[in-house]
Amino acid sequence: MDTVSLNTSLQSGGHSVGTESPNLSMKSWGFTNDSDYCRSQHWNFFLAANFINVVEKCMSLMQTGTQMVKLRGGSKGLVRYFYVDEHKSCIRWRPSRKNERAKISIDLIREVCEGKQSEIFQRYADGSFDPNCCFSIYYGEHMESLDLVSGTGEEARTWITGLKYLMAGISDEDSLAKRQRTRDQYPSLWKALSVTLLE
Repeated sequence: MDTVSLNTSLQSGGHSVGTESPNLSMKSWGFTNDSDYCRSQHWNFFLAANFINVVEKCMSLMQTGTQMVKLRGGSKGLVRYFYVDEHKSCIRWRPSRKNERAKISIDLIREVCEGKQSEIFQRYADGSFDPNCCFSIYYGEHMESLDLVSGTGEEARTWITGLKYLMAGISDEDSLAKRQRTRDQYPSLWKALSVTLLE
């Protein structure tokens, strides 16, 4: 899908606003004047144009891999190399005694939380880790947690954002096109993206 089509499909929660609806009132979309409408148009174009770039950046970093500390609770963490596989279907890490079983399917991920919120993190003394570099991945029926500490806050944010995209079924331009109603279906994700682009 080209950028113009993508932009159009993302506007107004997936509704098309264009020449095919010449009698549509701007007020029905919540716009009080031409300036409000134009600002909204520009913002939607900006988001759509940058959405793909952000997704690609996240996928690239996660597939290249990142060295992070895997916490076990109470003991010294293990430095491991984490990456998303070529199919973007699971998170893997190495080295591990589990070998090929050292992975978590994206489909099993229930939640990704930034900061030191998990029970495992609470076992470590305050000041042990920079909260901006910490995040937890909850997965499986029993909500097990994979607790990680990255080298930088930017790496942590990229993983958190990228995993949320994958959980939403967004990994590239094609999958994004299939999620034309992303803003309606995942409002918190869209809001997070807006904040990310403004940083």
